[in-house]
Amino acid sequence: MAISFSLAAQESKIPDGNEIVKQDSVKADSLMPGFRKISSSAIDQKVTYSAAGQVKRDIANKRVILIDKAIVRSEEIEITADSMIFNMSNNLLFAAGRRDTSGKMIGTPVFKEGSNEFKADELTYNFKTKKALIKNIVTKQDEGLIHSSYTKLLEDGTSNISKSSYSTCDADTPHFYINMPKARVYPGEKIISGPGNLVVEGIPLPLVIPFGYFPINTNRSSSGILFPSFGQERERGYSFKDMGYYFAISSYMDLSIKGDVYSNGTWLANAVTNYNKLYKYNGNFNFSYANNITGHKGLEDYGQSTNYRLGWAFNQDPKSSPGSRFSASVNMSSSGYDQQNSYNVNDHVTTTRQSSISYSKSWAGTPFNLSASANHSQNVKNKTVDVNLPKVSFNMGRIYPLKMKRSTGKTKWYQELQFQYSSSLDNRISTYDSLLFTGESLESMQNGFKHDAPLSIQLRPFKNFNISPSLTYSGVLYSQKIQKTFDYETSQVVKDTISGMFYGQAVNPSISAGYNPQIFGMYSFLNPNSRVQAIRHVIKPSVGFSYVPEIPGLSSDMYDTVRTDASGNRYEEYSVFEGNIYGTPSLSNKSGSFSFSLVNLVEAKVFAKNDTTGIAKKVKIIDNFGITSSYNVFADSMRWAPVSMQARTTLLENINISARANFDLYGINSEGRSIGTFALAANNKLMRLTSVGTSLDLSLDKLLTGKKSTSSPGQPTGSQGIGFDNSRSPIGVDDHDDHDDPGGGMTDRYGYQNFDMPWTLNLSYSINYSKPSLKSTISQTLSFNGSVTITKKMLMDYTSGYDFTSKAITMTQIGIRRDLHCWIMSFNWVPNGSMKGWNFTIRAKASVLGDLKYDRRKDFHDQY
Repeated sequence: MAISFSLAAQESKIPDGNEIVKQDSVKADSLMPGFRKISSSAIDQKVTYSAAGQVKRDIANKRVILIDKAIVRSEEIEITADSMIFNMSNNLLFAAGRRDTSGKMIGTPVFKEGSNEFKADELTYNFKTKKALIKNIVTKQDEGLIHSSYTKLLEDGTSNISKSSYSTCDADTPHFYINMPKARVYPGEKIISGPGNLVVEGIPLPLVIPFGYFPINTNRSSSGILFPSFGQERERGYSFKDMGYYFAISSYMDLSIKGDVYSNGTWLANAVTNYNKLYKYNGNFNFSYANNITGHKGLEDYGQSTNYRLGWAFNQDPKSSPGSRFSASVNMSSSGYDQQNSYNVNDHVTTTRQSSISYSKSWAGTPFNLSASANHSQNVKNKTVDVNLPKVSFNMGRIYPLKMKRSTGKTKWYQELQFQYSSSLDNRISTYDSLLFTGESLESMQNGFKHDAPLSIQLRPFKNFNISPSLTYSGVLYSQKIQKTFDYETSQVVKDTISGMFYGQAVNPSISAGYNPQIFGMYSFLNPNSRVQAIRHVIKPSVGFSYVPEIPGLSSDMYDTVRTDASGNRYEEYSVFEGNIYGTPSLSNKSGSFSFSLVNLVEAKVFAKNDTTGIAKKVKIIDNFGITSSYNVFADSMRWAPVSMQARTTLLENINISARANFDLYGINSEGRSIGTFALAANNKLMRLTSVGTSLDLSLDKLLTGKKSTSSPGQPTGSQGIGFDNSRSPIGVDDHDDHDDPGGGMTDRYGYQNFDMPWTLNLSYSINYSKPSLKSTISQTLSFNGSVTITKKMLMDYTSGYDFTSKAITMTQIGIRRDLHCWIMSFNWVPNGSMKGWNFTIRAKASVLGDLKYDRRKDFHDQY
């Protein structure tokens, strides 16, 4: 039964039709004589009500009583309950549930307003003032739940609550909560409370807060203070970490400024900004600066150093600007930053940093494209830095000037004539990181411009054979050149640098030819019961020749000679552009070489075990086995290049094996120097082994179980350092205890323990031998990483290895994480290496209570 009405006639009878629309400012008497004057306290909205049981109208007391599955709706709210009483004289609605025969409350009131919904034991709501008094309510605010004994809902949407608690635990009886005797809730914005204390498993703890502020803005971020965490270290003393301020600049950009302060004077400042504009771009920028103090002031062990780290990432949406693209990936730091300030294991074992900022532009319908970049390469071990700023190139793609746009029939040989153009500009600095931003580094800067215009044609007299004559114009422009003179006083050659603008050019004719056939061999097994159907061997021999003639007059004067002894009997030719970025655009004399290679591939067709499809599967036995070398026709001596061999195969779809070896055809003398005599004559060996190495990678879990691993080989499943993100949950975590999951829990349906411990183990082994001269070196390492899911809520990951050369265990890391429903516990231990230390953390999962944690650590700053 449903009735619609406007509760505007509480001073009169309910009119016929049981529905009155919203009143306007015109007198009711003049339009509807059947109605009396409306009270100013009457509500002005349409309300409907219904009940599955009874609807009683108490006209004398101006009440409506709804029994069994009662529903009341207005334009803004909906209230459902087992029973309701609506008093028209004061616009109050009272809703409550009832107890069933077992004593359980059923039909408790449910209040809905927009996207907000909550349940309560009892509810009293005023339709006129939109205020409410609610008993025993649980409301969800962002990541948290508010349990309140008494709640007063105000007309502005806020509410005053008493005898309440706040928790991010969604259990019926929260495992922990913050007790708040009084608080005020601003829905979707914040919760502000008076004094409170932490309660864990029903036990009040002496952790008291003078006031509480809980941001619950679900629509956008808001600016605010970042509260620090307190710590202590033996070396650096007491500390406040990660204190600062968060700026919510806009809906697509933010900024956080944080700092660490230690009692010994060490401090670190960090600024991080994130930006993300939909369909345009996204990225982040971060900068850290640290002032590190070691030892004690006034003593010999005192030391002070400053370090920095800069990171920037920018990714442009390809659809935002078709034809052009800008991207940035910057990662640079001073050499000591990671060793003194980073808690990430990878930062301590990685020796290189790479950065790139690039812009590219292409013009649709044309072969032209432009690119500009700034690049940075850094070795934190030897502290060297290489910077290219800027590096610009303008290119024209391959065109066929003699080829018709609309041609029919076979292409003529001369129509294969092709033309290209490329140009590049580079400005390079190579220095040490401590000198990067000094005048000395600017003085050592190298720059240059180069452009090439090759004209070539591809001729194919017969299958697998091609001839490519070409004519290339090359030019370079430098701001300096060198001049060498002989100093008679020191009897040495002196090199001087001359500044200016110097251009060199050359026209280089060349011809190359290559023959690349493929030879196939097949062996088929005649036994019909054999799982191996056939084996195929593919041989790819290759022979190539290239020749650059020496034709006088095709290049500018870029070579000179210098006397190398006082008698004047010895002279040496050199290039005036020696040591410049792009070198010299022409050779000083003719050149020609033959190249040889032989590649072998072996594969088989194998039927699967118990196969019923009749279709054999292709399996690679040898992915690649190759031999390469070359012969320089016009070299004065040692014309044969070293022979290089490489092989690669995969066993059981999981074990990757690769090997390489290098052989020198020439012998060495007693001093270990290469000589122009073959090794067979000099050392009684056909070839001299200079290096050999092999590596093996496998995932042991895949090999033994045949299952696909969830982690990639070589990548640890868990944390990346002592300071890893503890907010992540282990694999397979749910919100129930282990034994509560009948579909995959710890026990089967008979109560016996299930043995189900998913695990991964990735192994990598390598051995390398090197003997370029008389002395030889051997390096041999074994590394492994993986994880074990001990229970559905507990995960252990690990990474370690062994260096056979130094006979020492490499940096080892063991991490354990345990999901505790609304908490997460973690323990990380690095027993050796530069990051030796441990830390134990237990913290609330929800980010809104990120500061609610217990943390104990002894890190690498306190070596023990």
